Amino acid sequence: MIRVKNILSLSLLIFVSCEFHTAMDPLYPIPVLKVKMGEEKAFDLSNYFRNENVNLLFNESLQHISLLGNELIIDASSVTSGFENISLIADGRPIHIFIEYEFMARHTFSFESEKANTVVVMGGFNDWSRSALPLLKRGNQFSRTIFMSPKKHEYKFVVDGIEEIDPKNPVFISNNIGGWNSILDLRDQNITEPGMLVKNNHKGNWLHFEYLPSNDGASPQDWIILLDNKELHPDIFDLLSGGGVKVNISGVKEGLLRIFGRDSKGRMIPENQTIIRNGEPLSSNFDDWHFAIIYNIMVDRFRDGDSLNNKPIHDPKLHELANFMGGDFAGIQQKLDEGYFKDLGVNTLWISPIQKQPDSSWVEWVPPNRTFSGYHGYWPIEPRKIDPRFGKSEEFHSIVKSAHQTGTKVILDFVSNHVHQDHPYLRDHKNWFGTVNLPDGRLNIRQWDGDTRLTTWFDEFIPSFDFPSAPVAINQVVEDAMWWMGEYDLDGFRQDAVKHVPHSFWKSLTRSAKIRFPEKNIYQIGETFGSDELIGSYVNPAELDAQFNFSIYFNSRGVFSSDQPNFSDLGGVIAENRSTFGPIHLMGNITSSHDQLRFSGYADGQIEFSDNGTARSFDNPVGKIRQLSTYSKMANFHAFNISQPGIPIIYYGEEIALMGEGDPGNRRMMRFNISDNEMELKKTFSLLNGLRTEYSSLALGDQMILYNEGPVLILLKKYFNEMILVAFNNSQDSKTIEIEFPFENTLLTKLIGLGHYEMNDKLIKLTINPLSHDFYFSEK
Repeated sequence: MIRVKNILSLSLLIFVSCEFHTAMDPLYPIPVLKVKMGEEKAFDLSNYFRNENVNLLFNESLQHISLLGNELIIDASSVTSGFENISLIADGRPIHIFIEYEFMARHTFSFESEKANTVVVMGGFNDWSRSALPLLKRGNQFSRTIFMSPKKHEYKFVVDGIEEIDPKNPVFISNNIGGWNSILDLRDQNITEPGMLVKNNHKGNWLHFEYLPSNDGASPQDWIILLDNKELHPDIFDLLSGGGVKVNISGVKEGLLRIFGRDSKGRMIPENQTIIRNGEPLSSNFDDWHFAIIYNIMVDRFRDGDSLNNKPIHDPKLHELANFMGGDFAGIQQKLDEGYFKDLGVNTLWISPIQKQPDSSWVEWVPPNRTFSGYHGYWPIEPRKIDPRFGKSEEFHSIVKSAHQTGTKVILDFVSNHVHQDHPYLRDHKNWFGTVNLPDGRLNIRQWDGDTRLTTWFDEFIPSFDFPSAPVAINQVVEDAMWWMGEYDLDGFRQDAVKHVPHSFWKSLTRSAKIRFPEKNIYQIGETFGSDELIGSYVNPAELDAQFNFSIYFNSRGVFSSDQPNFSDLGGVIAENRSTFGPIHLMGNITSSHDQLRFSGYADGQIEFSDNGTARSFDNPVGKIRQLSTYSKMANFHAFNISQPGIPIIYYGEEIALMGEGDPGNRRMMRFNISDNEMELKKTFSLLNGLRTEYSSLALGDQMILYNEGPVLILLKKYFNEMILVAFNNSQDSKTIEIEFPFENTLLTKLIGLGHYEMNDKLIKLTINPLSHDFYFSEK
């Protein structure tokens, strides 16, 4: 076990009264660095520099850790599990970094074939690389043993270049694009979870944190308390009976209060975080992105407000779903003026790309070679011109101004990975782009992962930038992004195709944004399909604030859409997500998106996850909603997102359960002449959004799963004096569940509707109506 430093060891600490707690740390908070057992991993600490240059020194003599420039290199080849607290000097100030060594399970993949020459295993554990993990051949047997995280994994074999599920594994799942992945479940090899620290109450300058013990009864041995990366003096906190701790924040004005612990079993007690703003814990009284609710508008599909700019492409091969339908800025402005977004309770608009698009249709390379247009905005042919079918520049200025006047922020979808072949950058700077052919002659089209992740093209007419070979292209595209930000007073970007763009680009863009617009609190959220490790690699102060939280989405949509739901796995997914992205974050939580099947389609039983959503859009589209339960399932799913850390994102039409398939059927025209059932769902969305922006615990509270069996999920969010209990029943039958409450409270009061429950010796019996959710405020 790696030695853990005791909190009273102050050999490297320098204390300068209260100024120590308020002085700006030269680095942003560095999250717990996770290293898998047996691996060597390098961490670029410059991702956390507040200034361009910070002088780092590492004076400890540790054989397995070294500092090379700005890279911290950790060798866990001789480590089994545990955690470590190390000290560095940053611009003369001591900082602390926590390292968690993750236990890994040993697993052997095997495949039998008389004809195969090569077999490779790929999955989320290697970002779906088709070459990184070849199996060793012995006769007809192929095998390879690797160390893996003790969780559920999806995988496939690549047999002589052809993808196959494991023929010996009967457990498989849809891959969401019309195929299947095998499932490997290693959760039974996981270690016992430690206890947790919970924000209990706030009294004056003191924050009280209560320790909830683990099932094995382990108790805390040490608490280590940081502000950002600086260890705080022991005089500002006291230990509490029961193992908790209270912290005096009278000398703390801004920063992230972080509490770590080690228990009597040697395990790391998960970090507890509190954002301090103006000398007090952050709350919904502040204008902060943690309380954002984003509404995603696809301009062409939202509302046609000005028929004079309608110019669909005339091509008999172009299906109406893939053509321009007339949505425009005028339509968005009308809904702003009507108060649609304010009534819905959203406070941020995400606008799809608005750069000029081709005036012709194009045939995609992928069979069956369907014809599409650029109605979606992702095929730019001009860097700084608006497509006239969407409207004029002054109209977009008006949208942003009108939104800001109502306290609503606006983020714009920005395309940086590629352009359309009619773009002047391709015409004038062909050396800025890669080639569509791989060295072996194959076309490098939609080869999303592995060695081609940064070079693949979306289609033959959609060339991707080769940013590593053309730094001048980085400068130009970053300048374009800054122009849009400044010209239209934007509040942030949704960044497209993040994993296909190198880190150097995102660092350049974010650095430029911070320098050009220091007065703005810019928010950037990206889209990356891949492992949590890959997704998270782009989320840091030097690159993006967030990405879509696909691990939560893909593991929850099936439960909330099912007629026979089982929440038993979701608790583990939530815990793993917390470990990856932290207890407080700005990741985006979705119910659908323009790239995914519409939730209502499969909740209504008209489409399956395994279906090819694009083919269904053209050949066998879903019809109107047939089951009233679909509206309740949608409400429950959105309510779940409202209860989770991160930012709830509403894809246009979800508030009325708009039906659809995959692209382009998931991009049908928005409807505003709605039925009574759709109106009720929209009202429910509004009520839920109101709870999110009023109660800080939903965004920032410590989360405890109290019950997750069958169709029932009950969770608790605790943020000092505020506590919200959330209960879901996704079945057709009423459920009565008795649970043990972890705190001594006497009354639970419904926040939507009427009703309350009294507690008897920490026991409470909840009755949850069929296909419903309840939010309760807990009063002492």
